[in-house]
Amino acid sequence: MKRSLSVTELSAPGLKASEALVKAAIASLTRVIPACYAPDRTSSMRRFLAIIWVVSLGATSAAAQGSSTDDSTTAGARHGAATAEEEAISEGEEASPEPSREEDLPPQLRAPSMEGLQSPTAPAASAAPAADDSLDEEFDEDFSEEDFGDDEDMAADDAKLLGLAEPPASDPTLASWTTPRPVFSLNGYFRVRGNWMDNISVRRIPLDRLNEDPFARWIPLDNAASSGGNGVLPQGGCSGEAASPAGQDQRCGGSSTLTFANTRLRLQPTLSLSDNIRLHMMVDVFDNLVLGSTPEVKSVNQFGQIPGRAPGVPVDSLTQTLPPPESFRNTVGDNIYFRRVWGEVTNSTIGQLRFGRMGHQWGLGMLWNAGEGTNPLDTALDSDFQSEIDRIQLIGKFKGIFFGVSWDFANKGYIYNPVADIQNIPIDATREDDTRQWSFLLARRLEPLKQEKRLARGKWVINGGAYFIYRTQFLSTSTAPLLGTLADIENAFVRRDAKVYMPDGWLEVLWKDLRLEVEFAGIFGQIQNISPGEFPPTAEGAKFKLRQWGVAFEGEYRFLQKKLGVFLKGGAASGDPDVVGLSQYEDLATQPVGQKNVSNFSFHPDYRIDLILWRRIMGRIAGAYYLAPAVSYDIIRSDFGRVLGAKLDFIYSRAMYEQQAYASQPNLGAEIDLSIYYRTEDGPSFKDGFYAAAQFGILFPLNGLRYLEVNGIREPGTEGLEISRAMTLRLILGIQF
Repeated sequence: MKRSLSVTELSAPGLKASEALVKAAIASLTRVIPACYAPDRTSSMRRFLAIIWVVSLGATSAAAQGSSTDDSTTAGARHGAATAEEEAISEGEEASPEPSREEDLPPQLRAPSMEGLQSPTAPAASAAPAADDSLDEEFDEDFSEEDFGDDEDMAADDAKLLGLAEPPASDPTLASWTTPRPVFSLNGYFRVRGNWMDNISVRRIPLDRLNEDPFARWIPLDNAASSGGNGVLPQGGCSGEAASPAGQDQRCGGSSTLTFANTRLRLQPTLSLSDNIRLHMMVDVFDNLVLGSTPEVKSVNQFGQIPGRAPGVPVDSLTQTLPPPESFRNTVGDNIYFRRVWGEVTNSTIGQLRFGRMGHQWGLGMLWNAGEGTNPLDTALDSDFQSEIDRIQLIGKFKGIFFGVSWDFANKGYIYNPVADIQNIPIDATREDDTRQWSFLLARRLEPLKQEKRLARGKWVINGGAYFIYRTQFLSTSTAPLLGTLADIENAFVRRDAKVYMPDGWLEVLWKDLRLEVEFAGIFGQIQNISPGEFPPTAEGAKFKLRQWGVAFEGEYRFLQKKLGVFLKGGAASGDPDVVGLSQYEDLATQPVGQKNVSNFSFHPDYRIDLILWRRIMGRIAGAYYLAPAVSYDIIRSDFGRVLGAKLDFIYSRAMYEQQAYASQPNLGAEIDLSIYYRTEDGPSFKDGFYAAAQFGILFPLNGLRYLEVNGIREPGTEGLEISRAMTLRLILGIQF
C-alpha cells in the first residue's frame, strides 16, 4: 500500500502571509472556544453559532492559504518532492509490512494526525524584518489566558464525568444535584462472606435472670443448655452400635464452633428523565442468604415443616439442587427485597424535592446510617443494616450552605388490610395512633473539587451541620394482633403521649492528610407506658423522661504518600443504672418501680468498631464507652483505586455503669482485629472492581462479662464455671459496580 503526500515550498513573502493568517485565526479561536464551554452550559444557541463561525473561519483560512500556495510554487517542485516522499514511504512499508496497532483501530479511535500541524520547510533567509515583531505583538495582545477560563472549569468537567458512575447518596449534602446522567444507570455490589466463629458465647451458659440472654444465641445447637453443655444425644447415638434409645455414653461431643457463608446481590438502578428529574431504587436479592440453606428436601408452609420425602430425593444426604428461596415454601424470608424507591426533582432556583422511601444518613452514621459500611476500604460490601425513611423533603443550597425541611411518615400505626379481600388497597385504620415527625437540617459542606484544591494548598477545610427531628404520638396500637378482630384492635389502644426531640450535630475538620470528625446526638422528651408489648396493654401511670446521649469520634492521619495510616476511634453511649444488660436483644427500657428516667443510648447497628463484642454478641454499641486505636499500611495504593494492605485494630470497651454489666464490673473486654484487604481498579468509579478481605479477631473478655458474684458467692448454677476467649475468622469476596 502506498500513500501520496505532497510537500509544498513557499517563498518568503508567501510564508509571511500564511503566518499572519494562521496567527489571526488562532487569536480569533482563543476568543471563540471559551464561549463554547461557558460555565452556565445553558446557552445552546450561543454554542451552536460559535461552532458554525469557527468552521467558517477555518475554511476561509484554508482557502486563503491554498491561493497563496498556488501563486508561490511551481508544478515541477511539487512533483519532485511528492515523488521522493512516496519512495521513502514505500521503503518504510516494505521494511515493516505488519500494520501498526493504530492502523487496526477504527478511524474514530485513532490518535489525531500531526502532519497538518507541521510547518512547511522554507529556504534559509536573512533576519526577519521588523514587521514580524509587530505581528507577534498583535498576537500577544489578542491572546489572553483568561479567555480559556480557570482550571477549575476543566476539573469540574472531569468531576461531573466521574459523577456519572457514582451511586446516589443518602446524605443530601453529598448528593450530586445536577450532574448529567445517562437515561439508565446501575450501581451495586455482589458479595459472598464466609464466617468461622469459635466460642462467641465466651463459654457462658444461659441464665434465667437475663431476658433474651445475648450469649445464648451463639451456643451451637449440638451443645445446647438442655444437655448441660455436653453435646446432643441423637437417635442411634454418636458412637458404638446404633441403638434406640441411645445410652448416655453415646452422647456426641459438644462443639463451640459455627461455620457458614452468606451472600447478597444489591442493585441500585437510577432512571434519569433529564438532568433534573431522577428515580432511584434499591433492591436486594438473596439478602444474607445462607449458602446451602434451601435444598429441595426442605419445605415448609404456614403451619411449619412438611414431613415426608421430597419427590426424587429419598434422603437429604442425596440432595441434587438448591431451589430459589420462597417465603413459606423453603424459608421464612423473601427472595427479593425492594428497600427503597424515591424520586428527585431539582430546580436551580428553588432547590431539590425528594419524596418516597429513601436512605437516612447523617454525619458518621452513629444514629442514622444508610448502610454504607465502616471497614478498611469504606465500602458497602460488608454492610448488613441500614436506615430507611418515608418522607417528603425539600432542600435548598446557597454558597455551600444546605438547609432543608421534611415531613416524615415514621409510623402510621394499625393498617387496615383484610385478608379476605385480595384486591383491597390498604388504608390507615386510625390517625390517633400515628407517629408524626418533622425534620430540619442546616449544614455546610464544600464541593469535593474545591475541598481537594484547598487541601492541596495546605488550607483547612471545615464541614459540619445540625440535624433535628421532632416526633409526637398520642395513642399506640403496637400490641394489636396483625390478623386480629375489630374488638382486638379497639382493646389494644394505649396512651403514649410522647414528645421526642432528637438533635444531632456533626463536625469534620480536614487538613492535608488529616481528618478529624465527630458526631454528637441526643434523644430527649417524655413518653408514657413503655413496658414491652403485651395484650391487652396496661397503664403505668406517670410519664417517663427520655435522657439519652451519644458521641462518636474518628481521627485519621496518613503518611508516606498515604500508604501508612494511623487511626483513632472513640465514643460513648449513655447508660442506665436501673437496668441490667447491654445488648439490643434485652429489655433496656423497662424501669424498676419508682424510676422514671430512660437513659440508655444505642448506636446504629451498622456503625461498627470491631468484629466480635459489639458486632456479634451485643448487636450494637450501647451503654458503654470505647477507645479503638488502629494502624494500617497499604503495600499497593494507586490513584485509580487499586489497594493491597493490612490493618490492625485494638478495641477496649467499658460499661458506663457497672450495675448494667453482667457481673457488676465495668470492664467488658479487649479485642484485637487484623484485616488484610485487596481491591482492583476496574470500573469507572474509584471503588468499583473486585474486592477481597480476610479478617481475624480475638476477644479477651474482662470481669464485666463474667458470672455475677456477690461477696464471694456465685449466682446459682455457675459455680466453678469460667469464661474464655472468643475468636472469629472471616473471608469477604465481592464485586462492586
